Amino acid sequence: MKFEWKIVIFAVVCSLAFMFIFTYGCSLGQKTLYAYQVGIYKEASNKDEKLAELKEMGIEGYTYTKNDQYYVLSMISEKKEDIEKHATQVKGIMKTYIVPTSTTNEMLLDSLSKGDDL
Repeated sequence: MKFEWKIVIFAVVCSLAFMFIFTYGCSLGQKTLYAYQVGIYKEASNKDEKLAELKEMGIEGYTYTKNDQYYVLSMISEKKEDIEKHATQVKGIMKTYIVPTSTTNEMLLDSLSKGDDL
């Protein structure tokens, strides 16, 4: 085999390897969290009412504050199917966040309240 062909083959193999590493290797330390948002309120009393309503339905509920507004989430899950099933019980919107694998629900809420880009 000619030396030039060996260089071309080596370059193609290296390109494919680097493409694979950068495409899939970077996502190994990440996971997707799905959150279901059911309200944004300016008054704390409205937030508390919504959380009480969720509790009556048997839903824990989560909240965070950002820009003087209260955000209420009814569910956070790594499984999109769980959120889609949950959406049949409660009206809201699903949000998706790519986060490090070590991220907990509390860490996600803290990041959201600080306005961090996720």
